[in-house]
Amino acid sequence: MPVYLYWGEEEFNLENGVRELRKKVLDSGFSALNHKVLKEPDLRELIETIQTLPMMLGNLLIEVRTSTLFFRGKRTVSSSDPLMQKLADVIAKLDSRIHLLFVSPVERESGKKPDSVMKLVKIIQKTGQVVEFPAFKFYQEDKVVGWIQKQASEKSLKISRDAAMSLLQDIGPDLRKLDLELDKIGTTIHPKTSITINDVREVSSTSENVFLMAECWLNNDKSRALLELNKLFDKNNPLKIAATLQTLTRRWVKIKTESRSKNSFDISKSVNLPKFVVEKEMQKLRNIPESRVFQLRENLKNTESKIKSGELAPETAMELLILS
Repeated sequence: MPVYLYWGEEEFNLENGVRELRKKVLDSGFSALNHKVLKEPDLRELIETIQTLPMMLGNLLIEVRTSTLFFRGKRTVSSSDPLMQKLADVIAKLDSRIHLLFVSPVERESGKKPDSVMKLVKIIQKTGQVVEFPAFKFYQEDKVVGWIQKQASEKSLKISRDAAMSLLQDIGPDLRKLDLELDKIGTTIHPKTSITINDVREVSSTSENVFLMAECWLNNDKSRALLELNKLFDKNNPLKIAATLQTLTRRWVKIKTESRSKNSFDISKSVNLPKFVVEKEMQKLRNIPESRVFQLRENLKNTESKIKSGELAPETAMELLILS
């Protein structure tokens, strides 16, 4: 039976799955007529739409975007509601030319899963497909690296393992951002098709310089930090630099405080970063007093406030931050 439930935490893979199903199901000549998208529909609207027959020839794909229908604690209608029962019955007798796709993204780290005792879920499990698109876990850096290499291959690129690891370390496990970075690198190195670690560092030099500047700032190497900051001003808005520093200082505070009682594995779960990244940060923070980490974060907040209020010019505010 052509009914599907696509759900999960990894929005990038989920959307790719939806696109693949559209290509498989829809006739390109009639896709505009035979593709309907419903966003959080009420049950009456959903039932009426499902009972619609395809226009002309080909299949009808009904794409239902819902974050509430299948999850306990979120449903606005109970499983015993007559309309919910009718929906389940209609789906059980679905016309073979109608393909019904439920798309249900889940918040990361929420632990939510479709309610397996729900009649509607049971019908889809028995007669259709339930497909999960899970996010990579904090400790799965090898799998993320493999994904990067596979994604590069689909773009007719080849990326070395150390280059993929460097990209993961710079960008994190956000698949959409990683995909965009691969596109950027591929465009930059064209007509080359092999991505090296030097290519990653060169194309991602802006973020690399932010990290270098931040490390100098953390270690109170003011002259070097100021030099790197002024390099960044050539291509970056000061508020963008400050936003990156906010992410880094928040990470430093959490890792520094939790390292009193936790190992790198447990901290990586808490901050949702690969273990090797946490270990590098712990090494960097080892000889930095906790009070300094908190003070840097407080100084940064004050600097952003002065920039946004117009009290100081952005470049001047950032330079004073580094020199404070």
